[in-house]
Amino acid sequence: MNQSSRTHDKPLASAVGLYAELRRQGYDFFVGVPCSGLKPFINDLQADRARPFIPAPREDVALAMAAGAAMAGRKPLVYLQSSGLGHLVNPITSLLKPYGLSVHLLISLRTQPFEHFEMHRVALPLLELLDYDDFTIVEERACDA
Repeated sequence: MNQSSRTHDKPLASAVGLYAELRRQGYDFFVGVPCSGLKPFINDLQADRARPFIPAPREDVALAMAAGAAMAGRKPLVYLQSSGLGHLVNPITSLLKPYGLSVHLLISLRTQPFEHFEMHRVALPLLELLDYDDFTIVEERACDA
């Protein structure tokens, strides 16, 4: 499930059935910015009454909440679309890295509408530059706007 930016040849995840798989892997705190490309994942998350649905207004806010959950002993995950990845550069470099925290990122890699294409192009190189490999990519070429 962990999709490392250094191994671009690995298959990408599908949002269908992903929530159940991540729960099996022990993830127990989910927070993020909803994206239509992750609709099956988010629907399953909302349907799980044992876990609160915690939408965040921005990706950096979600990552800060998840970092706090990690410090409290939880296994957190942040979900986002690739257009929000740039908002995580500072929290990754100034919060997660210095304190040795790892928060799994579930990233919907979008190409449409057209304004998402550039972030689609640079998302994996950006994660590699940050030396951050705790993520899963869901590539959805036909996301709703």
